[in-house]
Order: sequence, then C-alpha cells, then structure tokens
Amino acid sequence: MIDKIQFLETLRSLTEIAKVSDNSLSKEDILSHFEGMTLTKEQQDMVYQYLLTPVEEREKEEVNEDSTSVGYDLSQENKEKNSVFLEMYLEDIKELPRLTTEQEERAYIRLINGDTTVSQSISDHWFSTVVELAKKYESYSVNMEDLIQEGNIGLLGGLKQLLGSNQKIDAKEYLMESVLQAFENYIDEVMNDDDMENSILSKITLINEAIKVYAEENGVIPTVMEIADYTKISEDEIASILRLSLDTVKEKE
Repeated sequence: MIDKIQFLETLRSLTEIAKVSDNSLSKEDILSHFEGMTLTKEQQDMVYQYLLTPVEEREKEEVNEDSTSVGYDLSQENKEKNSVFLEMYLEDIKELPRLTTEQEERAYIRLINGDTTVSQSISDHWFSTVVELAKKYESYSVNMEDLIQEGNIGLLGGLKQLLGSNQKIDAKEYLMESVLQAFENYIDEVMNDDDMENSILSKITLINEAIKVYAEENGVIPTVMEIADYTKISEDEIASILRLSLDTVKEKE
C-alpha cells in the first residue's frame, strides 16, 4: 500500500510541472518521481494518461465527465480538476482494513501509552472517515483533494500528539477535532486568499476606469497622484498595483 499523502503530493507536484514545462514529460520522467512507491499498472496508466494529455483537453474532459467514486460522490457543482487522482485515492483507501469498536478503543489506549505499532492501523481506519467528513464541506469553493489531504495531515498530527501522552482523554474525539480544525484552517486560508484576490481585481478595475475617464476629460494620462485623488486609493498601493499589472502583461507576452 502506498503512502497516501506522499502519493497525492507527488501527483500535485507533477501537475504543476506539466503546466509550466516547455517539453512534455516522458513516462520515465513521471515514473522517476514515484521512486520508492509501488504503483499498480492501472495507477501508472491513469497517471500517464492524465499528465500526458494537453491541459486544454484535460480541463474540457474533466468538466464534462461524470465523476463518481465508491463511498464518495462529487456533486455536479464541485467537480475537481484532479478528480482522476481523487478517484484513485478513494479506490486505494477502500481496501484498507477497518477496526471494530473494541479494536479501536484498545488501539487508542496502546497509542496513548506509547505503542507506535498501532499508529498505522488507526490512520488506515480513519482515512475513510476523513473523506466522509470532508463531504460536509462540499458547498465551500475549495479543492476537495486539498481538503482531504489537509484533513489527513490533521489526523496524523493528532496521532503524533496522542502517542505516549499518557493523558486521560477521549482519543476519538481528539482526532475528530484535529481533522475538523485542519479543514477549517484550510478553508479560512483559501477564503482569505480569494478575498484578497477579489479586492485587488476590484481596485484594478477602479484604477483603469479612473485612467479612462481622466484621459477622456483631459486628453492626457493621469499621474498616480491624480488617480489616487479619483479613486481614494493610496499612491503607494496604486503604484504597487500598476507594477503588478505590468508584470502580468509582460509574463503573458
């Protein structure tokens, strides 16, 4: 069984490399990134097919495909660009053994007492639960793969904190809180980033409008000071936004 978090991290890294690379990745290049992980032939083929498909075609296919998986259905509104990877992950964790209630309770006791050997069985038991918990956040505009991954990281962090702690604590509740807190932190981060981006876009629109109006009325391009007076945005921020816009244009060229 491959390490789930390492697997998803590697897939995500390769996706970013494929987006910016001038040359197509070869199968050998792709496989080299998974060194130390044992992928099945089916998993290898799915990764190859995804990464070797041009971005434009891939995005068109993923918008149109009916993305469903055993144990977890993605809604029509929240189809993910990396749904192929998510489906692979869901198929993988479906094979993991689940603990009975009695086994789970004993495992928590052993974990708290410092037994490192039970960490894997507890995490295997919890991975499906993390997915089910993530489903409750489906209405948020977040990447479901990233959300699940953050939940898994929160889970593993919770296990690390419990290991050998010798605390009188409800371990199951503690792990639940660790996963949910990881979800909340990720969502807050994404929302804050979106708010900042929307704010910058709004200011760019306002600045462009100010430049257009001033130029039409006076026949010249306004200075930063004149734009600031029109928009009520500080001169420093206007200069920064204009530099950002110029850099973006140069990058596109």
